[in-house]
Amino acid sequence: MHSKLPQKNIQSKTPYFQRSLVDNHPLAKIRQFLFGHPLKTSHQKKERVGFLLGLPILAVDTISSLAYATEEILIALSLGGMQFLQLSLPIAIIIILLLWTLVISYSQTVQAYPEGGGAYIVAKHNIGPFVSLLGASALILDYILTVAVSVTAGIRALTSAYPQLFPYATELSIIGILILGWLNLRGIRESAHVILIPVYAFVLMVFVIGVSGLFVSPADVKLMAPTQENNLIWSILTIFIVLRAFAGGCTAMTGIEAVANAGRILKEPTSRIAQRILIAIGLIGAGSFFLITKVASNLGLVPMQTESIISQLSRNVLGEGFFYTFFQFLTAIILFLAANTSFAGFPQLAAMVAKDQWLPKQLSAIGDRLVFSYGITFLTLISCLLVIIFKGNTHALIPLYAIGVFSAFTLNQIGMTHFWFKAYKEEKLKNSHVFSLKSLFSHPHTKMFINAFGATFTALALVITSTTKFVEGGFIIFLAIPGMVTVCYVIRNHYDVIEKELLVTPKVKKKDIRHRFSQSTYRTVVVPVSRLHRGSYEALAFAREITQNVIALIVEVDADAVENTRKQLQELNWDLKIIILNSPYRSIIRPIVKYVLHLDRANNQLVTIVLPEIVPAKWWQNSLHNSTANAIAKVLSWSEDIPNQARIIINVPFHVKK
Repeated sequence: MHSKLPQKNIQSKTPYFQRSLVDNHPLAKIRQFLFGHPLKTSHQKKERVGFLLGLPILAVDTISSLAYATEEILIALSLGGMQFLQLSLPIAIIIILLLWTLVISYSQTVQAYPEGGGAYIVAKHNIGPFVSLLGASALILDYILTVAVSVTAGIRALTSAYPQLFPYATELSIIGILILGWLNLRGIRESAHVILIPVYAFVLMVFVIGVSGLFVSPADVKLMAPTQENNLIWSILTIFIVLRAFAGGCTAMTGIEAVANAGRILKEPTSRIAQRILIAIGLIGAGSFFLITKVASNLGLVPMQTESIISQLSRNVLGEGFFYTFFQFLTAIILFLAANTSFAGFPQLAAMVAKDQWLPKQLSAIGDRLVFSYGITFLTLISCLLVIIFKGNTHALIPLYAIGVFSAFTLNQIGMTHFWFKAYKEEKLKNSHVFSLKSLFSHPHTKMFINAFGATFTALALVITSTTKFVEGGFIIFLAIPGMVTVCYVIRNHYDVIEKELLVTPKVKKKDIRHRFSQSTYRTVVVPVSRLHRGSYEALAFAREITQNVIALIVEVDADAVENTRKQLQELNWDLKIIILNSPYRSIIRPIVKYVLHLDRANNQLVTIVLPEIVPAKWWQNSLHNSTANAIAKVLSWSEDIPNQARIIINVPFHVKK
């Protein structure tokens, strides 16, 4: 037998110790004040954003990179002498062409994978699990570095206007990351509304400054053309300098991958909105990048230790009055908010990888505000650690940053090339497609060529970036990615072992369960069950040994999983009473606490709780599992409603051997 008990049937007074979980306890009020009221699962679609709100969330990374992409080109070119600076514009044009190659390529990706088609998903479906993990690892590093680079660059913009703040750059960067983490824990829509006005205001001011700068008198000192040398060493050095400048400027293309991963935060039609955002990113990024580089070249601006290129440019165009100060503050804010792209993309990616059991399962859990809270928290903490290690130095972080970006780009495009190749073969077998001018661009063969073209150029950019940035710190990425892949395999192996040992086989079901009913025959025993595995099976078997009145308690978070568990419990034929509790806010502990207290009052007796507990073989494996059993035991260990009674809570451990 089974029944479904709505939450509204068990609303009543609860003991003080439990009240922080289920009622308006002061701690709960503080939590709601900081992070907002919990949102129901049914509101998930309402939390999705359209083009107007989606663009600032997903494009702010690309837009903010305008503040340092040109500077990275000029820093690299200045190594060869001031005469090399005039090459900045041709390099910028090449980068813009590559940017639009990615925009067109990723437009096809979001069309094929509207609910999320980043490098991990595309490689997983079209190449293989190992390559998909390479893509996921590169993306994870990219997202973490995006936060660190964006925030430290924002602080640099602030310290350019106020040099007295320069000694506190690291501390200010950490504060900025913590603020962004807090905003995103409040929900996607709330963070979108916060960054909406600054992003659009920054884009407008960049275009105004860029266009105005075209009419400012050029620098008096004309830059000489690069010296023509026949020396082989000089020629090699020149090529290296130009390639290094190209690699530095490629940071202007960041943020594209986040659009492909963000399908679940966009309204329907998801693919169409994603394509519009990509086109907008291409137009805004290309136009702004060209204007900033062109004006910087016209004015003869050179990199400085204490002032950024974007600050020098705006100072020359706007003067040193109110508008310059306002733009510097706006630049700092945008660079801070650029990290928001990672806060939108990283939790989505981590959840997908965690669902495939390559990362801790906690990362796939949706929090009170319909965001992946564990992912946001992890990103916040690891980014702060990175800023501390590199002492808030943007230029020290960028070499690591670019390599991860192009690794993800390349794997995504290779996977999509294979995707369209399979579609082309199927189309050819059907022999149903007739070529026409109208259908030319929708044909799989054409799309395959576009993605192959994108893969070629992103792979070339990856090789250039890796080669030129290797000595500066890029080698760390080549150590970190294999390390992360290894960790993923260790985690997956652990989960596979757990699944194998927890499997309820026919042999296990034949186990003789002896009933030892006594005076406790009619005592109510509650057994919380997430799914039927060896641990929950042994707990239910033990409960049936001590009473006839066993309640299997299931909390409904995933309707399909709950129905599967209910059927498995019924197939045991153990005469269990199966209760399914609604959980509109995705909480596991709160519905169980409320239901148990409800039974206490109904029976005027504290019910017995039997808790399945999985005990891993090694201490570090505990972090890969939820501690739900311990939390339930802690909360329900006593009661104020029924005095002079002690609740019996029995943990039934199942020890995993490996």
